[in-house]
Amino acid sequence: MNRIDTIIDALEKAKDGWQCFDEYEKALAAARELQALKPVAWVGRRTTSEGRVLDGFLTCDSDEYGAIPVYILDEVTK
Repeated sequence: MNRIDTIIDALEKAKDGWQCFDEYEKALAAARELQALKPVAWVGRRTTSEGRVLDGFLTCDSDEYGAIPVYILDEVTK
Protein backbone atom coordinates (compact mmCIF):
# COMPACT_ATOMS: atom_id res chain seq x y z
CA MET A 1 0.00 0.00 0.00
CA ASN A 2 1.44 3.38 -0.95
CA ARG A 3 1.17 6.58 1.09
CA ILE A 4 -1.92 7.91 -0.69
CA ASP A 5 -3.72 4.59 -0.14
CA THR A 6 -2.69 4.74 3.53
CA ILE A 7 -4.11 8.27 3.88
CA ILE A 8 -7.40 7.32 2.20
CA ASP A 9 -7.71 4.18 4.32
CA ALA A 10 -7.09 6.13 7.53
CA LEU A 11 -9.61 8.82 6.58
CA GLU A 12 -12.25 6.23 5.76
CA LYS A 13 -11.69 4.49 9.11
CA ALA A 14 -11.66 7.80 11.04
CA LYS A 15 -14.88 9.08 9.48
CA ASP A 16 -17.03 8.45 12.58
CA GLY A 17 -14.66 10.30 14.91
CA TRP A 18 -14.45 13.55 12.93
CA GLN A 19 -16.05 16.57 14.54
CA CYS A 20 -16.43 18.44 11.25
CA PHE A 21 -17.79 16.23 8.49
CA ASP A 22 -17.11 18.87 5.79
CA GLU A 23 -13.37 18.91 6.58
CA TYR A 24 -13.29 15.12 6.46
CA GLU A 25 -14.98 15.06 3.05
CA LYS A 26 -12.57 17.69 1.68
CA ALA A 27 -9.53 15.75 2.94
CA LEU A 28 -10.77 12.47 1.51
CA ALA A 29 -11.61 14.09 -1.85
CA ALA A 30 -8.15 15.70 -2.04
CA ALA A 31 -6.44 12.39 -1.28
CA ARG A 32 -8.50 10.62 -3.96
CA GLU A 33 -7.57 13.33 -6.49
CA LEU A 34 -3.88 12.78 -5.73
CA GLN A 35 -4.34 9.02 -6.06
CA ALA A 36 -5.86 9.47 -9.54
CA LEU A 37 -3.02 11.65 -10.89
CA LYS A 38 -1.00 10.34 -13.80
CA PRO A 39 2.63 11.36 -14.45
CA VAL A 40 3.09 14.11 -17.04
CA ALA A 41 6.74 13.17 -17.65
CA TRP A 42 9.52 10.86 -16.51
CA VAL A 43 13.05 11.88 -15.57
CA GLY A 44 16.25 10.06 -14.79
CA ARG A 45 19.41 11.13 -13.04
CA ARG A 46 22.25 12.33 -15.21
CA THR A 47 25.15 9.91 -14.97
CA THR A 48 28.53 9.46 -16.59
CA SER A 49 29.20 6.45 -18.80
CA GLU A 50 30.78 4.84 -15.72
CA GLY A 51 27.53 5.32 -13.75
CA ARG A 52 28.64 8.20 -11.53
CA VAL A 53 25.66 10.45 -10.71
CA LEU A 54 25.93 14.07 -11.88
CA ASP A 55 23.85 17.09 -10.94
CA GLY A 56 20.49 17.42 -12.67
CA PHE A 57 17.99 15.22 -14.43
CA LEU A 58 17.13 14.32 -18.01
CA THR A 59 13.75 13.39 -19.44
CA CYS A 60 13.40 9.71 -20.26
CA ASP A 61 10.88 6.97 -21.02
CA SER A 62 8.83 5.44 -18.22
CA ASP A 63 10.39 2.01 -18.75
CA GLU A 64 14.00 3.17 -18.33
CA TYR A 65 15.89 1.97 -15.26
CA GLY A 66 15.53 4.44 -12.39
CA ALA A 67 12.84 6.51 -14.12
CA ILE A 68 11.14 8.95 -11.72
CA PRO A 69 7.55 10.08 -12.43
CA VAL A 70 6.79 13.83 -12.49
CA TYR A 71 3.32 15.04 -11.52
CA ILE A 72 1.51 18.39 -11.80
CA LEU A 73 -0.05 19.06 -8.41
CA ASP A 74 -1.62 22.43 -9.22
CA GLU A 75 -2.38 24.29 -12.40
CA VAL A 76 -1.19 27.88 -12.67
CA THR A 77 -3.14 30.29 -14.87
CA LYS A 78 -2.05 33.75 -15.93
